[in-house]
Amino acid sequence: NEYKSYLSSIEVSSAAGRGLTMANYIEIGEKKVFASYDAFKADILAGVKEDIDGIGVTFDGVNASIDVVWIIMCAALVFMMQAGFALVEVGTVSMKNTKNILIKNMVDVSIGCISFYLLGYGFAYGGSNPFIGGDNFALSGIRNKTAYPDASYDGAQYAFFFFQFAFAATAATIVSGAVAERCRFIAYLTYSFSLTIFIYPVVVHWGWSGTGWASAFVDKDDRLFGVGVIDFAGSTVVHMVGGTTALVAAIFLGPRTGRFGKKAFPLPQQSALFQTLGVLILWFGWYGFNCGSTLTVKGSAAPVAGLAAATSTISATVAGIVSACFGYIFEKKICIHRINNGILAGLVSITAGCSVITPEMSLIVGFLGGCIYFASSVMLEKLRVDDVVDASPVHLFCGAWGTLAVGFFAHPDLVATAYGTGSCGAFYKCDGNGGKQLGANIVFIIAVLAWCTFFACIIFGILMYIGRLRVKKETERIGMDAKEHGGPAYEHPITIPTKRQFNMRSDSTSVVVVNEAADEDKHVYN
Repeated sequence: NEYKSYLSSIEVSSAAGRGLTMANYIEIGEKKVFASYDAFKADILAGVKEDIDGIGVTFDGVNASIDVVWIIMCAALVFMMQAGFALVEVGTVSMKNTKNILIKNMVDVSIGCISFYLLGYGFAYGGSNPFIGGDNFALSGIRNKTAYPDASYDGAQYAFFFFQFAFAATAATIVSGAVAERCRFIAYLTYSFSLTIFIYPVVVHWGWSGTGWASAFVDKDDRLFGVGVIDFAGSTVVHMVGGTTALVAAIFLGPRTGRFGKKAFPLPQQSALFQTLGVLILWFGWYGFNCGSTLTVKGSAAPVAGLAAATSTISATVAGIVSACFGYIFEKKICIHRINNGILAGLVSITAGCSVITPEMSLIVGFLGGCIYFASSVMLEKLRVDDVVDASPVHLFCGAWGTLAVGFFAHPDLVATAYGTGSCGAFYKCDGNGGKQLGANIVFIIAVLAWCTFFACIIFGILMYIGRLRVKKETERIGMDAKEHGGPAYEHPITIPTKRQFNMRSDSTSVVVVNEAADEDKHVYN
């Protein structure tokens, strides 16, 4: 009301005949006559700023507060993806292993937080070493003051830790579905702890820190091939780490009993409803994953987040349709798990380039992501690798493709907006940097693949050697809920196959009718 009264007393006039400059005004009676409209606006803004300063609020403080809220909200979306993973995995396994899956998902979050807090965050974002961080362990470095003069800590950095922890927990949970129904609980704890405390944080340091050897956020002269890696939200940093570990784990564990005979036998799954709800929750959380990786909404970051939302949606939908079509062509049916995993494949594929790839190019990224998912899924089945939820086709193969896609399709204008660099994909011309971007991303993919494979082989190899990797056959038959977790997850009866049925072809959710004179290709599931 005070400003309305002030405005009513003002007459905006031209400077003609009054001898006024752009910066001042003259008073005529009770009125102020300004030299120009710009001078009028400047006077108004000065008054507003004086009033805001008078109540102890700064524009920088408001911007910083908005960014903290943005990061926390996006991190919460990523954290909620844990519910999506749990539903997808529960829906894909037998009822007799429901509790086991749920407990493992909760343990991922708990162990992931503790290990990432104690050491992982420091390895990821501490120090100036290009290979691994060396300080800020247990968040010890977050004590500086920023936009909050009265605070003894930097709240934005605490929010950033929460955001990065949610990513770390995601990388660990990817492995859970691949090893379902036959992995010992102690083995799961071992790899989950190792992944979040060391393996994943080192990759984060390489690609996302301000000092990593592959990072695009270091000085130009120190960037890999002069451009650095563009992996905006983690096709390689997050998804390839989880997918590679999942593949190695599935190989060391071997297939579930009854999964393969003369051919592959699809074991009955608990609930297509759970699977689909889980994928929808994951899809929803992915907007926190991709859009939230701007880490701010100031300046050009808000438009970048909008682009990430659009490209993520387009790629996911195209990949889901492509995967379903391939299922119909080659498997003669439209299968819900092909659509679901195709959508996830499209999301993984666009994660690296969601901020630098145009919407029309995201169609191509999603299309090829759907093709790569289906082909790699079929290939692993032919090789008798039992990845229960297709974690490695979705996260490893499509994660690698997503990072490669940046090297082909990154638009120079979008790279300049999101990264402030002069790089682009090989399909564009930007002072010869297109080929460099593709080369940098290829080197990063190879390095991460080698790093994760090496440590995963050590971890699972030792566990297998000491007999702590896979459950006993009897536990697999009865189910880990009954053996290790105090009983089944459901009150209604669950059919447990006899030893003879289990050894031939079995699943706890089905009554197996066996024709004793028939070979294993003629087993029937009711």
